[in-house]
Amino acid sequence: MEKLEETVAAVADRFAEAEENREMAIRLSRKIVRSSKKVIHSIHEGGADAEEIKEMEKSVRELASEMEKDPSLAYAGPASDALSEYAEAVILRDLLAENRIPSFEDLSIDERSWVLGLADVVGELRRIVLKKLMEGKLDEASSVYGNMEEIVHNLLMFDVPDAIVPLRRKQDVARGVMERTRSDIATAVIMSKI
Repeated sequence: MEKLEETVAAVADRFAEAEENREMAIRLSRKIVRSSKKVIHSIHEGGADAEEIKEMEKSVRELASEMEKDPSLAYAGPASDALSEYAEAVILRDLLAENRIPSFEDLSIDERSWVLGLADVVGELRRIVLKKLMEGKLDEASSVYGNMEEIVHNLLMFDVPDAIVPLRRKQDVARGVMERTRSDIATAVIMSKI
């Protein structure tokens, strides 16, 4: 029974380490979500602050380090959600500033978090289109809508089970958002000709 006690003690140590890693990942995930939301809000207000972006990226690197220690954290709810939020913020920023969408490799995140973040960008683009329409900037709104349409078209090409990535609902939402936005632009075009 001596061997059993040693084994139990070793397993208990590993569980304690895994719990510490999980708690750290949860804290970092919350920090990433908060800073990503700040960046997205700043983008809508006219531009993301460089310090906010640095803070967000630093937290993502720290989370990546924790996930290297315990790869099971990558698909744990908080870490995956945080990386999706991060992807959304950076994709939105790069799309609006440079007219490009960084890949999951560019962001050093997994494909799952990237595609979920990309899907969420569609809603943020709708907000921008509506703001442009309210400002009377129909051409700019149409340009942003063109990016939205391209993203949705590519998102709809994925046909994977929810067990792999829970994308189906986001695909349906993105399609609906795009249709409503198309209708809003069509109404604005008609009203501009009256």
